Amino acid sequence: MPKEVYLNEYNLPVGDTVYLPLSSGQLQAYAQTKDEIRENYTFMPFIFMRDEPERILAQYQNPAVAAFSASMWNMNLSLEVARRVKEKFPDCLVVFGGPSVPANINDVFTFFCDHPFIDVTVRGEGEYTFANLLEVLLHTRDFKWTGGISYRFEGAVYTNCDRPLEKSPDIFPSPYIEGVFDYLMEGNDFHAIVETARGCPFKCTFCYWGRAEPYRFFSLERVKAIAEWCGKNSIKYVFCADSNFGIVKRDYEIAQYFTQAKAKYGYPEKFRATFGKNAEKRVHQIGKLLHEHDMDKGITLSTQSSDPQTLTNVGRKNIKLEVYRNLQKKFSADHIPTYTELILGLPGETYSSFMWGMEKTLQAGADQVFVHICQVYPNTELASKEYQDKYGIRTVRIPLNETHASLRAGVQEYEEIVIGTATMPPMEWGAALVISWVMQLLHGLRLGFHIINYLVECYRVRYTDFLEATIRLSGSETLLGSEIQKFIYLAASIQVGVPRGVVMHEFGNLYWAPEEAAFLHLCEMKDEFYQELHDICKRYIDYCDSPALGDVIEHQKAAMPDIGDYPDRETFAREVVLYGRKGGRILKI
Repeated sequence: MPKEVYLNEYNLPVGDTVYLPLSSGQLQAYAQTKDEIRENYTFMPFIFMRDEPERILAQYQNPAVAAFSASMWNMNLSLEVARRVKEKFPDCLVVFGGPSVPANINDVFTFFCDHPFIDVTVRGEGEYTFANLLEVLLHTRDFKWTGGISYRFEGAVYTNCDRPLEKSPDIFPSPYIEGVFDYLMEGNDFHAIVETARGCPFKCTFCYWGRAEPYRFFSLERVKAIAEWCGKNSIKYVFCADSNFGIVKRDYEIAQYFTQAKAKYGYPEKFRATFGKNAEKRVHQIGKLLHEHDMDKGITLSTQSSDPQTLTNVGRKNIKLEVYRNLQKKFSADHIPTYTELILGLPGETYSSFMWGMEKTLQAGADQVFVHICQVYPNTELASKEYQDKYGIRTVRIPLNETHASLRAGVQEYEEIVIGTATMPPMEWGAALVISWVMQLLHGLRLGFHIINYLVECYRVRYTDFLEATIRLSGSETLLGSEIQKFIYLAASIQVGVPRGVVMHEFGNLYWAPEEAAFLHLCEMKDEFYQELHDICKRYIDYCDSPALGDVIEHQKAAMPDIGDYPDRETFAREVVLYGRKGGRILKI
């Protein structure tokens, strides 16, 4: 009787859909190329929808192998299900892989001690290793010749050397092309993750990507076939999981494969990528192509920081900031929305340098500036005690409530975030976080977009000066002041372990970013809010031309979408914030 293999990869639900389990599919697609595995194992249906542990366990019948792809957003659920699997099926081999599995040998032994139900952990690329585990398991549970793993055998834990990576990842077949996911597609709606390359040429200290594996490419024939599959199977949203899309010449051709698929099938509707750091001309060409086919969700132009010393500290000194500024100008001229990402809490950043970086980014014409709290990911240099001690980094562990993901039920996941450094103490970190939320509320979500631009252009004020003044002048009795007080309270609460996602049940079963929650609330009281903002502007610039300012205020108010134009609040939030923010479609005029 064939041995049952269960692949677990609990992905985040976003509204009514979820990503297909790419990692699990890749493991199965390669394993099934081996005759011995096909003859002796049965791969059971993928388990990739997040659920209560007991409901997941109910899907198990007689498992020989239970494998888990463990990431920050599913680690605790994976551990709990694995514990229950081993308790109910003690002979089942429990295997853990993924970015949250320890790579450092000292951490590995602690991990095995803390989780006695785990038999094997896999480091890095898993297709070959997992297939080898299945082959060896037919004869023994001693995996001493399997590279890239740690394993438990006869009461001891062993760690094997890494195995050399394949020069071409094409040795691993695509689960899309091989039809591994086909049984799921009938009548269902899924997002898809695609790889055209693996690895990253950069080695940022806050990221594990460039340290995990070298940069390698899948063949164009394979990528073209995947694009065709996405079109045929009505995949609405494709996320390209490359670290630097656009960095090489062939990436424009790859973008064409997906635009051609949309022209032929009407899908995919959107194609999102993390764009290359220094490939100015090519990124612009790809952005234009996607925009012409209405496939972009805004073009990502991330800087993380504008401070030279900070960039050196995090390993990004070789990335040219001037490229970002030039691209912003080009995309703006073509009316293509862009969004830039800054990270708050990087080592070496001060409150002043962070504010100046935000100012320069806004002056460069970024449509959206997203400020992300620095997260500490497992296996990164940032996660090491030596690195944290060197830069005086302070962190806190908080519940993980992912923005725009469905409300979490059951097992709680956690994230570790930076809340202060030697150069930016926690109090200044909190102040920077509050002003970041105010900036994203008024500029990014467009609530004061025309007004701020009017003041900047006509009175030569700095963006950040006005934002700081807005916080100072709002007062707790105003609508905006009330929201800012919520920001201040939340920034302080995060530092003692409170999650950052905001729940607003009337606007849907999702977590919202703090500035989005404020936006949704203020949109319900537009008249009063804009009268208050008018008063703040006049107090900020006491010589301001009031009639002209009044016209700008009225234009701004008229440009904002009205909740009454939508069937309900949930639809308003989904169309305006969830879909419209990165795509530059918030304002009516």
